[in-house]
Amino acid sequence: MTVFELLNCVAYPQAKRVSAMMPHAEGRDLVLSFADDELCVGQNHAWWIAIGPFLEEDLALTSIAQDELGHARSLYTLLSDDVDQLAYGRKEAEYRSAHIAELLCHDWSWALVRHVLHDIAEQIRWSALVGSSWEDLSHLAERALGEEQFHLQHGSSLLSRLLADERGQQRLTPAILELAPLGREYFVSSDKHLIENGIVTMPLAAQEQLWIDQTTGLFKQYDIIIDFGSEAPSAGRSGIRSHDFAALHEEMTAVLRIDPQAQW
Repeated sequence: MTVFELLNCVAYPQAKRVSAMMPHAEGRDLVLSFADDELCVGQNHAWWIAIGPFLEEDLALTSIAQDELGHARSLYTLLSDDVDQLAYGRKEAEYRSAHIAELLCHDWSWALVRHVLHDIAEQIRWSALVGSSWEDLSHLAERALGEEQFHLQHGSSLLSRLLADERGQQRLTPAILELAPLGREYFVSSDKHLIENGIVTMPLAAQEQLWIDQTTGLFKQYDIIIDFGSEAPSAGRSGIRSHDFAALHEEMTAVLRIDPQAQW
C-alpha cells in the first residue's frame, strides 16, 4: 500500500477552488516550488510509517507526514483544479523541489536532521506569507504555521536530546554537516516582483539569513560549526533533479500507474 492510500484522502481539508487571484509567474513559481518541497518531504516522512525507531516517533512522524502532504495539496490547489496532474503528471525536469527535500534519507539520523532543517525553513517561509496580497495564500499560511510550530518543537526537542549524548553527536554530526548547506536552496527564487506585489512580506535573502542564523545557533551549542558556502549548492529550482528523485517519484506515482483514474 502506498503512502497516498494511507494518508492523502484524509490528511488536510481541500481548498474549495483555485485562487481567484492568479498572480504573475514569479508568484506561481514560488508556490509551485513550495508545494513540491512539501510533497517530497511528506512522501519521505511517510516512508517511516511502521518502521520508526520507536512507537511514539513512528506515530509523530506519520502525523507530520500527513500535514506536509496536506500543505502540498492546498498549495497545488491554488494553482490548478487538476491537483493530481500538477502533483504527479509532470516530467521530472518540471518539478521545482529543493534537493534536500528529495533525498530519501533512509537512515534515521539523516531523516531526523532533514526534518529539523526543513521545519526551521518552513516556519520562516510560512511566516513570510502571512499578510500576503494573495489572500488565499495568506489564509493558508496562517493555518499551516500553527502546525509547523508543532513539527519544529517535536523535531528540535528530539534532536537536542540526542546531541546531548556523545554517541548521538557522532551519529548525527555527519548528517548535519552535509545536509545543512543544501537547505539554502529553500530560499532560491527571483523575488523582486514578489516584494513589489506583496506576495511575500520578507525578501528571500532575509529569510535565508534568518534560517542560517537559527540553524547556526541550534548546532553551535553542541560545537558543530557548519560551512554553508556562499551559494546554494544544488539546482532543483532550475529543474535539475537530485540522484534520489527518480526513486521517490516512482513511489509517489505508484497508485496512478496501477489506476489512472485514482484521485488524491
